[in-house]
Amino acid sequence: MERFSLWLNRNSMYVALLAALIATCGSLYFSEVRGYVPCVLCWYQRILMYPLTGVIAVGLLRRDRNLPYYILPFSIYGVGMSGYHYLLEKTDLFAGSAACAQGVSCTTQWINWFGFVTIPFLAFTAFLIITLMSVIALLNGEPAAEDEEGERLRTPWLQVSGVVVAVLAVFAALFISGSSGQAAASAAPSPFATMAVTPGPQILIDGAVSDPATLARGEQLYLQSCAACHGMDGLGVTNLGNQLRNSEFLANNTDAEVLAVIRQGRELNDPLNTTGLVMPPSGGRPDLSDADILAIIQYMRQ
Repeated sequence: MERFSLWLNRNSMYVALLAALIATCGSLYFSEVRGYVPCVLCWYQRILMYPLTGVIAVGLLRRDRNLPYYILPFSIYGVGMSGYHYLLEKTDLFAGSAACAQGVSCTTQWINWFGFVTIPFLAFTAFLIITLMSVIALLNGEPAAEDEEGERLRTPWLQVSGVVVAVLAVFAALFISGSSGQAAASAAPSPFATMAVTPGPQILIDGAVSDPATLARGEQLYLQSCAACHGMDGLGVTNLGNQLRNSEFLANNTDAEVLAVIRQGRELNDPLNTTGLVMPPSGGRPDLSDADILAIIQYMRQ
């Protein structure tokens, strides 16, 4: 334990550089390869994270003792921003927030690993690591590593370049494999063409709404979860989501089929994807039940 503590004291800022690089490359991978459109709060977090990679790298190369002071304003604010975003996704504490009045909803969960790991959670972890490493470096008084004799390294070029090259190599492989995977899959038949769906009853009966309460619930959920991309009036949003009003897709599919498509989402390589953007599974709201989504479908059919 003592040896690890000594190592961490000597290399804390390299750990911070590693976290910043992984977060930067990861966010670019999600948006440029996976096609996940950043919301307003995501862009704010990018604005705070991206400069840190350069600031930390240059500070290490110059062996600047004041490096933690340059980093902490960005990382501490980033912790607060990403923490707020995560709570906005997972709780109702900020249900009245107007942070994402335009563009993709800030409650859209593009990923939901293990039921709690979302993109804001990953950003929060990275900002927290950078903050803790900066505090350790501040207390230790050294932004750069030391050798066994206790002398500061004269030129940390090898350490800095090693971290940068390693991270860039890994993400370059991910970018290449992701791009080639999309190209190969684009020629494959749509997964929705062979999806097994158990037909269910239509919610509309002879053109009349069977349950006004369900329709009201569907309207509320639509405005919360779908309107940012498909428009408040269902007429779509340019470069984001298709028109749903008088949609042929809704007219030609049963409620059960529409539910299945929403649950699965649409990847970039889906031949039926006409927007060039990913539609996340469950519309980015994995917390919605089948009954909730069916209520949205009922509202959309109006």
